[in-house]
Amino acid sequence: MIDLKFPPTTIVGKPVPKNAFYKHLEVNAKMKQHFVDDVVSIHWLYKLAPSTINVEDGKQVHEIVVFSAVLKDKDCPDDVFLFIDRNMPRHVVFILEYEDRYKVLLNYKAWKDGQNSQFDIIKTFATDWLTDGQLLLTLEGQTMDALYEAMAGQVSGFGTTKAEDTKRIVELEGLIDKAKREVESLQKRIRNERQLNRQMELNGAARGIKKKIAQWQSELQETKFVNSDKKIQYSEQLKQ
Repeated sequence: MIDLKFPPTTIVGKPVPKNAFYKHLEVNAKMKQHFVDDVVSIHWLYKLAPSTINVEDGKQVHEIVVFSAVLKDKDCPDDVFLFIDRNMPRHVVFILEYEDRYKVLLNYKAWKDGQNSQFDIIKTFATDWLTDGQLLLTLEGQTMDALYEAMAGQVSGFGTTKAEDTKRIVELEGLIDKAKREVESLQKRIRNERQLNRQMELNGAARGIKKKIAQWQSELQETKFVNSDKKIQYSEQLKQ
């Protein structure tokens, strides 16, 4: 069994039948086939909760389950793990395994509503493929919320420990990517535009978007810099 060196009280170590994740849900044939074609087996490795570890319950996070999944193909799509995460009323970390290499995957999610009944997947974070010696996930924080945020910071590479920082980085990266595509589209229109006054208008619009991109990139760098010490600490641990 994969050993993350978590406290013995958190160990579950039980196989989970693949159909347990969908037999009581409405699921299409394609998703069922994904479980058959892409995943060899799934094990429940750890349960992290106030009942198994010395942390306080969180406002958003009450339990974190850690699953391992042996894959049939290294390039297995994330559909299966998104499906599991969307339908589990708890937070999840996956350790994917393929030919003695491991990848940590975390679908960073938040409750859709105040009823804590359904999740929104904000972003999927994943490490590179790691050797057994590089596979590392540390437990940090005094509450379940803090524990989950620290895990997200490790897996994403952001080094963040607060939800507002992680969500802002994801938001800024999305804004920058979208704005860059808008600039590319404007530049293409400029090249195809014959009227000089229209070219000038489009150039002005592109400059305005580039100014926003520069502002967002500056904020992104500042936010990442604030969390860089923890990111460096985790990176150094991976190298050991």
